[in-house]
Amino acid sequence: MKTLSDLDALSARHLTAPFSFDQFEQRRALVRHRSRTAGWSAAAALGLLAVVPVIAVITQPQPAAQVLARPASQMQPLADVFQQPPALVDMGRFALTSEMEDYIALLDAEISAARLMPVPREELQRMESARAQLNDSLQRVTHAHAMLDL
Repeated sequence: MKTLSDLDALSARHLTAPFSFDQFEQRRALVRHRSRTAGWSAAAALGLLAVVPVIAVITQPQPAAQVLARPASQMQPLADVFQQPPALVDMGRFALTSEMEDYIALLDAEISAARLMPVPREELQRMESARAQLNDSLQRVTHAHAMLDL
C-alpha cells in the first residue's frame, strides 16, 4: 500500500507551521476589528444622511413677507375701474414676437439634444447660426416696435 507508506513518510518529517496560534488570533482579531469599523462607519454615514436634511429644514429662515397689493385705503372703487377705457394690445406684434421666441426656444432644445448625442458638426453649426439669426431678428423687431411706440 503506497498511501500508507506515504503517510508514514509524512509523519516522520517534522514540518513547522507557517505561523503560530498567537499570530492566527491576531489576524482574526484584526479582521473582526476591520469588519466592526466598516459597520460603524456605514451606520454613521446613514445617520448623517438622515440628520443633515433635518437640520437643513430646521435652520431655514422664514421667508420675508411680501406685500402684493396696495393697502385697502388706496384701492380704487370697482365702479371707477369699469369706467376706464380698456387697455389695447396689438396682437399682431405679440403674435410675431412670441412666435419668434418659440422658434428660438425650439432651437435651444434641439441644440442641447445635439450636444448630448453624436451629430455632425455641420448640423450643429447650422442650428447655432439659425438661432443667432432668429435672435438678431427678434431684437430688431422689438427695437422697431419700441420706436413705433414713441
